[in-house]
Amino acid sequence: MGRRALLCAGLFLALGGCGAPMDVVIPDMEDILWDHHFKYETQDLTPAALEERMREIDEYYAEPRSYGKLYLSYETSLKSISPVNGYEALWRGARACAAIALDEKEPRERRLEFAGKGIAIAREAVKKMSHRVEPYYYHALSIGALADVRQDATRDQLTKMKELMKLAIAIDEKFDYAGPHRFLGQLITEVNRKGLLIYSLGSDEEGLGHLKRSIELFPEYGENHLAYARALAAEEEVELARAELERTMTSPRPRDRSAEHQAWLEEATALLTDLQGK
Repeated sequence: MGRRALLCAGLFLALGGCGAPMDVVIPDMEDILWDHHFKYETQDLTPAALEERMREIDEYYAEPRSYGKLYLSYETSLKSISPVNGYEALWRGARACAAIALDEKEPRERRLEFAGKGIAIAREAVKKMSHRVEPYYYHALSIGALADVRQDATRDQLTKMKELMKLAIAIDEKFDYAGPHRFLGQLITEVNRKGLLIYSLGSDEEGLGHLKRSIELFPEYGENHLAYARALAAEEEVELARAELERTMTSPRPRDRSAEHQAWLEEATALLTDLQGK
């Protein structure tokens, strides 16, 4: 798929309404666009049947990914929601929706649709399995996808994403190769780079700290180095950024991330070229 990494160059750069006065209330577009009262029926399935369904859902999600396979992962998740296994299908449904919504090759309307579905399912997952990291993580990714497609982000959305990822870090900071740290570090530094103080989510030090932590936890994961390199380049820390890009280039391909890994290598190559002579 042509899915890019969340928060890569430009995801939160077009923050619509950012110049609005402090006393103007900016509606939260996710609440305007989507009915978040997710309606579903629980399924009467045995533990063995549910285990097989979860395996099937994960296989549909696995590489090579495509809209058809991701849709089957989502659809099968909806047909497999059960308290018997702790509502495991809910977060898997949100995961599939986020993947579709983040795929730039998909039509805009489809991406909007699945960003909304992902938000709705993840909210329900938070209610049913608040002790798990997945609902918070995929909720934030779905909101991020919505902001990406619309090329704007409200203050409420930005704050909500930070809140969700802080909760994810508290539960399992290692999830998705330190994904919560990677996401939050990029979110904070991107917002700060716009120079919009009314939208500040934290200091640059805080943002860079999350990116450094992702590398400490998973030093072999290329996306962590790439994300840190982007932030360093924006701060004009050219030599440090080059070093992180070189680490990206030599990173091993993670399991089930071959398409993403290739995209990281291509972006790292482009960034290295941009930094030449600086």
